Amino acid sequence: MNKNRKLAQRVVYASKATKLSKVARFGIIVTAMLTFLIFAISFYGLQSGNFTFTVDEKARQAGITLYENPVERDFTARLVAEQVDNADGMTTFCGTEYSDRPIGHKDCIPPDEEITSVNGSNNGESYIAYTFYVTMVSNSNYIGDLVASVDFISTSRSAEEALRVKVIINDEPITYAKRQSEKGSNPGELELLTDEPFYNANTVMRRTYNEFRPGEVLKVTLIVWYEGYDADHTVNLWSGGVKLEMNFTLENTQLLED
Repeated sequence: MNKNRKLAQRVVYASKATKLSKVARFGIIVTAMLTFLIFAISFYGLQSGNFTFTVDEKARQAGITLYENPVERDFTARLVAEQVDNADGMTTFCGTEYSDRPIGHKDCIPPDEEITSVNGSNNGESYIAYTFYVTMVSNSNYIGDLVASVDFISTSRSAEEALRVKVIINDEPITYAKRQSEKGSNPGELELLTDEPFYNANTVMRRTYNEFRPGEVLKVTLIVWYEGYDADHTVNLWSGGVKLEMNFTLENTQLLED
C-alpha cells in the first residue's frame, strides 16, 4: 500500500514537473522573441543616429573650425547630431511618377529649403537632418585645400544598401547612394533620384574646396535616411544599421606672404 502511494506521488510530481518545464520553456521562448524584437528595433534606430562631424588635428591647427549658430559662432572641432528613435523607411519619391504618396506625406523627406532653414538638429521621426558651418579662423594668412568626406564607421546586415545621404553645401544638394544591387531593376546603375554613387566601400562622399582661405564659410546640411522604395529596404535591415562620420582636413597648405 505504501509502495503504491509513493509511486502515485512520484507520477503526480513528474507530471507537475513536466508542465512546469513546458511553461518555463514557453516563457523563455516568448521572452527571447520579445527581447530580439526590442533589440532589433532599438539597434536599427540607434545605429542610424550615431553621426558626428569632426575637424582633424592638421586642419584645426590651420584654423578650420565648426559651429552651429551663425550669430554666436561657438567654435568647436566636433559636433554631434541628435539620434532618431526609429529609423523606418522614408522617401524622396513623393509627388513623382515613382510614388503614390503626395508631397507632405508623413513618409516624405521635407523639401531642402525647409530642412536647411534650421541650424543644428532638425530631425524627423525617421531621418537625421543637421545644419552647421565650416570656416577658417587664423591670425596667419593660410590657404589650403579643404577636403570634406563622409565615412562609414561601421555597417551591419547590409543596411547601407538602402541608405541615402544628401549633402547640401552652400545650397548645392547632392544625394549619394550605393549603386543598385542585383535586387534592383538596373543592377550596377545609379539608384533612382540620386546624383552620385558612394565614393567607395568605406566612404559615402569626398569633396575638395581648393584654396580655402581665412574668413571663408561653408554652410553644410546633412540629411540621412533609409529609402523605403529601395529594393533592398526589407525586413532584413532590422537588427542592422550604419554609423557615419563627416570629417574635414586640409591639404596643400601654404602660408602666404603679406
